[in-house]
Amino acid sequence: MAQLLRRLDDEIYVQYNAFGLDGTDLPEWGSPTDETYHFVAGVRLESWDAEPEPADGSWTPVSSTTFVAESGVVAIVTMMDGRGHDFLIGPPRFEYGVDMYLREPEPDDGHATGECEETWLLRFWPIRDVFDPITHAAPFSYIARGVLYYSIDLEPEQFVQPPARREVPVPVSAVTDWASLRADPDLDTFGGWLRRLRHKAQGRGVTVHELLREAGIDIEDGVDLTPASCTPQRARAGRFKDPLIDRYSAEQTRRGSLSGQNLDEERLREYADGDRIAKELCRAGTRTFSVPVEGRGALYVPAGVSRRVWRWEDDMLGGELMDDGLTVDRRILARNPWTRQILVSGIVTVLRRDHDRRGCDDTVWYVVRDAEPHEAARVLCAEATWEEDPDQRRALDEVAREKLIDLRATYRSREG
Repeated sequence: MAQLLRRLDDEIYVQYNAFGLDGTDLPEWGSPTDETYHFVAGVRLESWDAEPEPADGSWTPVSSTTFVAESGVVAIVTMMDGRGHDFLIGPPRFEYGVDMYLREPEPDDGHATGECEETWLLRFWPIRDVFDPITHAAPFSYIARGVLYYSIDLEPEQFVQPPARREVPVPVSAVTDWASLRADPDLDTFGGWLRRLRHKAQGRGVTVHELLREAGIDIEDGVDLTPASCTPQRARAGRFKDPLIDRYSAEQTRRGSLSGQNLDEERLREYADGDRIAKELCRAGTRTFSVPVEGRGALYVPAGVSRRVWRWEDDMLGGELMDDGLTVDRRILARNPWTRQILVSGIVTVLRRDHDRRGCDDTVWYVVRDAEPHEAARVLCAEATWEEDPDQRRALDEVAREKLIDLRATYRSREG
């Protein structure tokens, strides 16, 4: 029997009766009711581990289709830069089914503002793993030095070509392999936070109320410990119209995670979605750590995607790992005897951006975890499939060098 994994209620402003589903290969959608071109829709997104039974009788079926997810994270987008919350439906590069339903708005739909003119239900479920390294993991095309500055036209054979044959079998995973296709754990609840707070207070020999007052919360002895009473006045519920952002802001402020940060609503939305999805991509007890991602494509690596990363680590005595991370297909590529560091590569799964580490130029820090076997298998397959042929690379280098010499000579003749 199909199991509901997670649900998210959202609200989106639709223009010209058109919207899309970001993170998929689906075409643009529209509401089946053509009476209104601009309206607010309450949207319920659901992720299931298998095809669910039809929704209850209050919902009217509208459409059903299949698609391929890019990263496993989707979001409703509209024409004028409107965007809903990011929502994890499952693993990347899977084929999914989706059923769309429609009904008249009810009081608890959307953000419960009473503004919704339509309510939609989108139910997603995985069908099969469709990862193909040729389609989904092709590297950048051949890069000739000077291409960006001299506009060298590359010949067709200079672009990355699909290999004549696959070097290794393409891994095919099962739905049950993936952490994202399991029921939501009870993560970061108020009860869990309160248990940790009581343990900390006991260790310091103070009461929980005293500990809260030290943190700047105005609470008297004997007051019931509730989410409202344990949250600073400035961060209690009701600051934001969007309940997901409102709840996240209150929880993080109570924990001190946003201390000193003056974040606008858009940034809070990014943080809230990123933290929620990062937790959904991890199994209980999973160790996470931070790594820099550099170079092309570093500015946006979607959550749920696995890839090889590189970083410098301190060369620990006895080969001890720096943070117990970067263990999957770990390779020591170089040693710097002056700084006592090693350059290490390994395969990780990206969870979210690291809000506490600021990169520079084309370096971005991400919170990651070590890739699980089925995730690493995809990366290793892609690397073996697209392994560059040294003879072909030398030939392309020579062609590019000749083109660059001729082009520079042309520029010099024009300047003279």
